[in-house]
Amino acid sequence: MHAILRPYATAGVVIAGTGLIAATPVSVPSPKPMAPTVIDVALTAGGALSGLADPWQDVINTASANATTLLNNYFLAPGVAWQQLYANVTGYAQQFLDDPSSSTLAAINTQIQEHLQAVQTGYALQGVPDTVIGHITNHTLDGVGLSGHAFLFNQLPSFLPADIDADQVTPIVNFLASPLSAIIMGSLGPGISPWVAMMNSINEGDGFNEILANMWGGFLNGATLNLDFVLPMVNDAGFLPVGMSLDHLEFAFGGLLTPGSVSIGPYEVLGTGGEVAGSVPAVGGSIFNGIGLEMVGVPLLNKIAMDGQGIGPIAAWEAWGQIVGALLGSGWDGKGAVVVTPPALGAELPLIPDALDDGGAGAQATDALAGLQDLLSGVFG
Repeated sequence: MHAILRPYATAGVVIAGTGLIAATPVSVPSPKPMAPTVIDVALTAGGALSGLADPWQDVINTASANATTLLNNYFLAPGVAWQQLYANVTGYAQQFLDDPSSSTLAAINTQIQEHLQAVQTGYALQGVPDTVIGHITNHTLDGVGLSGHAFLFNQLPSFLPADIDADQVTPIVNFLASPLSAIIMGSLGPGISPWVAMMNSINEGDGFNEILANMWGGFLNGATLNLDFVLPMVNDAGFLPVGMSLDHLEFAFGGLLTPGSVSIGPYEVLGTGGEVAGSVPAVGGSIFNGIGLEMVGVPLLNKIAMDGQGIGPIAAWEAWGQIVGALLGSGWDGKGAVVVTPPALGAELPLIPDALDDGGAGAQATDALAGLQDLLSGVFG
């Protein structure tokens, strides 16, 4: 991407340099001393300094709002995945102490294996059970109902031409909507977005100050690359069924503080009386979520339009922690507003039951040891 944008970067430097040279008057020495001149500088709201600060103010305010969203997501439950893991372990221990039998250990073993499988396969969204995909894409795609990237993700197999096998395309699309893709794109975004923002500013005829501000804005808040120049190639390639075509295509790169936009959220915290004391927009995204397009000729709907939603590195890792927590049973899941609590808030260290009579306790202990071996084999084997 840097190699592709390098000509634009060179052109930007040349244009900026040419503008500075053209704006600099040629100084001609005067044969006589010149009287000192006082220059009035306007400091009013509509003055020159205010005009220079305007684009920077927008960048800073957007970055501040994005950072607030990231901080609030973290403060909801710091290390939410580890909190849920701790809550699960203490719950398993108490469950075993209440009933130290092989059937209890078998149930615990099954649940642990299901959780591990969901986390391992959900990271790249490969080999994930259909019942788990929705729990993950709620944190990586935006949209509810017949709108957004979630709708396009679910309907994409039906948009493919008849000669393309959907089973071959599905693993690729799943990866593009995975938490791993968010982490990859979030890591690359702050390095790419400033150059995209610079190119956008040059195309819009911005001045040198606006170009610098927009480049910093790209680094902090992301930038969107217009890809309309590839539309003829895409529409003529035969990827879409007859009658369907793309009228617009873009990709949103995230910046350092870009929170993203997803189906889940806002997260709500209940106060006294069961009323909502505060809400926080959820963070998340993916490569698939960064695609913006306008597709016409879609059966029944006629047209699908959506904006690209970028994601930054901080939001990508925060979202992954929330996804792990959801897969482990935190309840931070769904579309739309979700009431959340820190998973470790209600967790308690296990207590040994008061009555441990020998009514079959010896046999239970023997069964428990056998079940424990199965449990360890299931977790580490």
